[in-house]
Amino acid sequence: MEHQTLNKTSNFIKTFQLLAIIGFILSLGSIFSSIVMNFVLGSSPSIDSIYWERLFVSKIIFVLIIPGLILIVVSAIILSCKQYGFFRGKWITIVQLLIILIIINSINITLLAEKVTAIAIHQQQIMTAIPKYVILKSMEDMFGAFNMMMLLSSLIIAIYLPLDKKTSIQSTLET
Repeated sequence: MEHQTLNKTSNFIKTFQLLAIIGFILSLGSIFSSIVMNFVLGSSPSIDSIYWERLFVSKIIFVLIIPGLILIVVSAIILSCKQYGFFRGKWITIVQLLIILIIINSINITLLAEKVTAIAIHQQQIMTAIPKYVILKSMEDMFGAFNMMMLLSSLIIAIYLPLDKKTSIQSTLET
């Protein structure tokens, strides 16, 4: 009976770990797709190219970033409640703080992307470049790069550093 309960708990934890990984994949995928779009457009894209790129980025936000963040947040809360605890242990605290910063930064990216897209649409309508576009687009790219670094850092920490904690949890369950 006790073994079944531990097995159900283990499957529950593994499910939310998988959901967290899917959330990270979605979030990183959105950043990588933006990098590819910037590369394809080159250093001096046309107003029409910018317009179509921004329509693509707007869709990416709603298809990848927001669902990815929801999965990361829900998984982080559930895993913290059920397995790790909140802000217990140096490495878990670092991962949890990184996730909080990722959420805040992603909200900033989303809001900034809406402004950048609105300017791109307006540029396309008047067929004139608006200088504010380049400034806001650069900020969006910078926040995206920062998010990518935080996502990768939290993923690396979550995968590699708690191995000793996982081993100690397994040995406790086996005894």
